[in-house]
Amino acid sequence: MIGSRACGRAAGDPARSPVVLDGGDAIAVNRQSSVTLILALLLPALTVALAAAIVAPPAHAGSLTATKARAAQVNAEVRSLDGRVDQAVTAYATAAQRLDALRAQVADGRRQLKLARYQLGVATEQLSRHIVVAYKSGDASILNAVFDTGTFDQLLTKLDYVRHITGTDAGLVSTVSRRKHDLQATLKGLQSRLDAAAEATATLKDERDALRAELAQRQHLLGGLNADVRRQVAEARTVKPTPKAAPSPSPSAPTVVSTGGWWPVIQAAAAANGISANGLDRLMLAESGGSASAVNGPYCGLFQYSRSTWSGSWNPWRGADVFDGASQIKATALAIKLGYGPSWWPATYPWAFSGS
Repeated sequence: MIGSRACGRAAGDPARSPVVLDGGDAIAVNRQSSVTLILALLLPALTVALAAAIVAPPAHAGSLTATKARAAQVNAEVRSLDGRVDQAVTAYATAAQRLDALRAQVADGRRQLKLARYQLGVATEQLSRHIVVAYKSGDASILNAVFDTGTFDQLLTKLDYVRHITGTDAGLVSTVSRRKHDLQATLKGLQSRLDAAAEATATLKDERDALRAELAQRQHLLGGLNADVRRQVAEARTVKPTPKAAPSPSPSAPTVVSTGGWWPVIQAAAAANGISANGLDRLMLAESGGSASAVNGPYCGLFQYSRSTWSGSWNPWRGADVFDGASQIKATALAIKLGYGPSWWPATYPWAFSGS
C-alpha cells in the first residue's frame, strides 16, 4: 500500500525504499514508477475495450437491415405480380366468355344445317315423285333430261326438265340447297374462329396459372423473410446497451423499437384514430425499417406508398411530400382506421397488428 505521504521525494529521502518479504530479502521498488508503469500498460487496452463496447453496433444490426431491404424488395415484387395476376385473370375470363359465345353459335349453326338437310331431303323426295310420274307418262324429253345429266344440280338447270315440274317445287329445292351451302360455309368459318379462340384461351390460362405459381412462390419467400424480420426484431429487443443509470419504464409503457424519433408521432396518430400504436410502429418497421427516405421501386417512405396512392382523395396530407415521415404516419393511421390495412399491406399488416 502506498503511504499517505505525497508523491515525489524530499531532498533528504533515499531514492528507493526497502520492502521486506517473508523470506527476509529486501527489494528496492520505486512505488511511483511502478504504479505509473501499470497504468501505462493497462490504460490503452481499457480504452479500446470501452470504445468497442460503446461505438460498435450490435452484430445483428447489419443482418436485420439487409433482411428488411430484401423483404421490401420481395414485397414490391409480390404487389407487381398480384396486379399482373389480376390482369391475367380478367383476360382469361374475357377470352372464356368469347369462347362460350362461339360455341353457342357453332351449336346453333349445326342445328340449322341439320334442319336444312332435312328440308332438302323432303324437297328432293317431292321432285323424285314428279320424275316417277313423268317416266310413267312416257315423256321422252324428261327421260332424256334425266339420263343426260351428270349431277342432280345439273338436272335442276335443264329447261326441258324444269318445264315439267311446278315452279313451286323447283324454287323450293333451289332455295333449300342454297341455304344448305350457306350454312356449311358459315359453320366452317365459325369452327375456325372457335379453334383459334380455344387456343388463345388455353394460352391465357397457362399464363394465368404460371403467374399464380410465381406469386405463390414469392409470397412464400416473403413470409420467410417477414419471419426473419420478426425474429431479428425480437432479438434486438433483448440486446442490452452499455450499462448506465436510467429510470425503469413504467409497467404500462409499450415495448417498441422505433427509430428516427417517430414514436411520439405514432402515439399521437394512433390515439387520434383509435388504433394500436404498437401495431402502427411494427408496420412501419416491417415496411421501411423506420427510414422516411426508403425507396423500393415505386414505393416510398416509412410505409412504402406509391405516389398515385399517396395523392388519392382519401389522404388529407396528400399535399405533403411522400417522404414526409410525420405525414405518412398520420395518413397511415387514418388508412388503417378506414379499413385499408389488409389490402394495402397484405404481407406485413397481419403480423404488425396481431395481438397488438
